[in-house]
Amino acid sequence: MKTIFKSSIISLLIIIGISLIFTNCHKEKPCPVVVTVRLLSDTGQSVSSAYVSVTNSPETGNLQNVSGLSDINGQFTHTFNYEAIMNIRAYKFDTLHDSIYGNALVQLIPGQTVYKTVFIHK
Repeated sequence: MKTIFKSSIISLLIIIGISLIFTNCHKEKPCPVVVTVRLLSDTGQSVSSAYVSVTNSPETGNLQNVSGLSDINGQFTHTFNYEAIMNIRAYKFDTLHDSIYGNALVQLIPGQTVYKTVFIHK
């Protein structure tokens, strides 16, 4: 009787241990990105109020799109939920209402803030 009880307890502990190992939830780490928009003609000058769009293609499975304006420091910040390679587009209208624009790619890394500079020009 004692051996049956011990065997049952050991078997139960093994089953619980295995179920805990295989049902452990894998939580995705956030993928923050900071995009800085700068003029190509003067790489030290950041561009405030530039329209920034960060997108990936639908083929990746995790469609993530966001857009907005760069702040006074020329930065646009967003935290994505999934790792991906993203397209960045930035543009602004200059004083003559011509558009200045730029494109870049950025790879999001889970748990790490990625910094990317986009240079815009005519």
